[in-house]
Amino acid sequence: MNWKRELQLCDLEPDQRLELTCKLCGHVHYRWVRELQGYPELSFAWLDEIERDECCHRRGCKGHVRLVLCHDHSTSGFVGGLT
Repeated sequence: MNWKRELQLCDLEPDQRLELTCKLCGHVHYRWVRELQGYPELSFAWLDEIERDECCHRRGCKGHVRLVLCHDHSTSGFVGGLT
C-alpha cells in the first residue's frame, strides 16, 4: 500500500498542483486538481489511477508518467527532539 493508493482526488484541495514527469523522456507537466475534479468520472479516482491513465504531453512521446504532489514553497525548520 502506498500513498497514491490511499488518497483520492476528492481528498485534495482544488488549488493543489500535480506534477507529472515522463519516465521515458523526462518531460514535466502540471495539472491542477480543480481541472481534474471537473470531470465527474474522476471525482473519486485514486491518485495511482490518475498516474496510470495520464501520459506524457510531449509531442510524439506518450510515455508513462510519475505523479508527485506539489507544495507551496514555504519551508520550516525541523525542531523535533531539540530542547
